[in-house]
Amino acid sequence: MKSTKIMVGCLITFLLTWLSLATLAYLLSSVTDFRTCATNGGTLMFMLIFGWIPAVIVGYDLDKRYKDEN
Repeated sequence: MKSTKIMVGCLITFLLTWLSLATLAYLLSSVTDFRTCATNGGTLMFMLIFGWIPAVIVGYDLDKRYKDEN
């Protein structure tokens, strides 16, 4: 159960990071469609390079929390 909670936490963090970056790109660009900004190559490349970092931090914190409880 611990691994499942960590996995869900990491996935939710990754998705929220992607949506935040896509929203920022949407607001700063002249594109009128959010889907285009969310699936743009630049947004996806930025997620590939930097988007995993918050998910790793959340996963590490959750793992540390569950180790401290036991």
